Amino acid sequence: MTLGRREFVQTAAAGAALGTVGTATAQEEPDYGGWFDDVSNYDGTVDRRGQDTVEIAVGAQGNNGAFAFAPAAVMVSPGTEVVFTWTGEGGGHNVISDGDGPLDSGELVSEQGATYSYTFESEGIYKYVCEPHAGLGMKGAVVIRPGGGSSGGGTAQQGPPANPDYGGWFDDVSNYDGETVDRTGQDSVEIAVGAQGNNGAFAFAPPAVRVSPGTEVVFTWTGDGGGHNVVSDGDGPLDSGDPVAEAGTTYSYTFEETGIYTYVCEPHLSLGMKGAVVVGGPPGGSGGGGGGGSQRLPVSGPRWLLSGSVLFAFFTPLLYAATMRHRESTRPPRDLVDEDGTVPVEEATEAEPAVELGHEEYDPKGTAALVAFYFVLIALLWVFMYFVEFLGRVSVIG
Repeated sequence: MTLGRREFVQTAAAGAALGTVGTATAQEEPDYGGWFDDVSNYDGTVDRRGQDTVEIAVGAQGNNGAFAFAPAAVMVSPGTEVVFTWTGEGGGHNVISDGDGPLDSGELVSEQGATYSYTFESEGIYKYVCEPHAGLGMKGAVVIRPGGGSSGGGTAQQGPPANPDYGGWFDDVSNYDGETVDRTGQDSVEIAVGAQGNNGAFAFAPPAVRVSPGTEVVFTWTGDGGGHNVVSDGDGPLDSGDPVAEAGTTYSYTFEETGIYTYVCEPHLSLGMKGAVVVGGPPGGSGGGGGGGSQRLPVSGPRWLLSGSVLFAFFTPLLYAATMRHRESTRPPRDLVDEDGTVPVEEATEAEPAVELGHEEYDPKGTAALVAFYFVLIALLWVFMYFVEFLGRVSVIG
C-alpha cells in the first residue's frame, strides 16, 4: 500500500516558525501584484538560479485538486531552459502566457510525461496560466534574474548549521541521541515509521536526518505500534493522511528548500513520536552520503593499506627467519667449501659418513609445516580484515 506519493513538490513556507525552522531565503521576493492571491500552493519563490534546466510540474496537487503548477513561482538565471512536465492528473492542461508573454504549449494535454520547454533569455517576470483552470487558481510565474541560486553553478549549498538548534523539539524523544544523521548527497532516504523508541514502537528512525535539496524522503511503516501517520508540525508540507498500521506502507515527499522540517505522528505525539528533516548541508560543508538505514563507515584506501602493512611488517621477520633456518640447514659445512665456493665431489663423498652437521634438531617436514602455517595464518588474517573493514562495516545507530 502506498499513500499519495508526491512526485512534484510544493516548496516549503519561508519563515514558518514551527513547520520549517530557519528556512533560507536566497533572494528578495518579487512583487507579483496579487497574481498569486487565489493560488493555494504558492508559498514563496523557489530560487533555481545557476541551473541549466529547471522542471515545473503541470497538474500538481493544489487549488482543491490537481490544478496547480509546482513550484508555482520559480526564479532562474538568463539562458535557463524551463521544462513543463505533465503529471497526467487533473484532466487536460496547457501553459499559456498571461498577456503577450512567450509561453504557448498549444492544445490541452492530459498525457502523463508530456513536456513543453522554453528557454528564457531576458530578465523579467513571466506570468502564465492553464486556460481551462485559471479560474481555479492554476497560475504560475517564472522570474528571470541574474545571480547564483541555492544550487548549481558550482556554489556551495548553504543550509542549517552542523548542529541544528531544534529548540527543545526532541526533549521527550527517547531514541534521539543528540545526533543528526547525515544522508546528504543521496537521491532517496528512508525513515522508519513505528521503530522502537518511547517505550514501544512509537518512534521515527532516524529521528533527525540531514538531506540535500531535491532528496526524496520515503517514510516506511514497520507495522508495529498500531496506526501511525506523518504530519508536519505547523504549516509544513508533510501530510500522509489518516493513521495506517499496515507494514510496508510508504509515503514520500521531495524536499527542495533548505530548512528544518519538524513532523509528528498525531496519535502518538504525547509519547514522543516526533522527527525532523534538515535540508541542506551546513555552510562550507562537503556534503557526504551514508548508506540507508544506518550510517556506514566506508573502507578507505589508507585504512586498508595500513592494515596490510601492519600484517606484512609483523610476519615478514618470522618468514625470513624460517627461510634462513631452512637455507642454513641445507648448506654444507664451511670446512668442505673451497675458496671459489665449490665443494669437491670426492672429498664430500668420502667425508660424508663422518660429517657432523651440527643440526640434529633440524626436521625438514617440521620446517615446511611451520612455513605453511605462517602462510595460512596470514591468509586468515587478511580474510578477517576483509570482513571487518569491507563487508561488516561499522554501523552507528542514528
